[in-house]
Amino acid sequence: MPPASASAPCDRPRRPSPGDLLGGYQAALAGRGAGNKAFWSAARAFVARWPDPQAWAAEPLAVRLSASSSARPFLNYLMLSGQLHPGYDYLLARKLPAVLREAPDGPLGEDRARFLAAAAELGWQPRVAAGLCSQIAMRLLIQAGPPLTEITDAEIAAFDAAITARERACGRPLKHYRDALYTSRTVLYHMGAPV
Repeated sequence: MPPASASAPCDRPRRPSPGDLLGGYQAALAGRGAGNKAFWSAARAFVARWPDPQAWAAEPLAVRLSASSSARPFLNYLMLSGQLHPGYDYLLARKLPAVLREAPDGPLGEDRARFLAAAAELGWQPRVAAGLCSQIAMRLLIQAGPPLTEITDAEIAAFDAAITARERACGRPLKHYRDALYTSRTVLYHMGAPV
């Protein structure tokens, strides 16, 4: 009988190299017919400073919010491809208008479509469903990871706590987020999530 292997296989996926990240981003831009030199330059500068994108998420919020407008499409790509979980503090401080438009082509697209379909089944108009998806479902997917059907009470509570922290930081209530979180929880429950 041959001796057992001394090294166990690794269950964690390999972290993409900076070249892999840039190649994926370039392909995503080409697939949408988007991009320019400023976007590409900002992406290269980002991976030169943070070869592991999750290290960027550990930076103070002020640093994360200081990302240039040219870097934001790369950040969106990283978030939508599941390679960056920037924290609810960042996700609540930033408007993310492109996430619904860009998500269908990525790994979060299927969950996005299921959420919109479930919201429609519950009677929400397309515009309201899109707002719920943008404000809550996409942020949950970006931070907690897919699938939405596995979102738990603990993840909802973490999002709710982040809303409270953001309210304290900006000195005003974020009723639209609270209402959207409450309504989205109903949609998630309809989808089969244990919330």
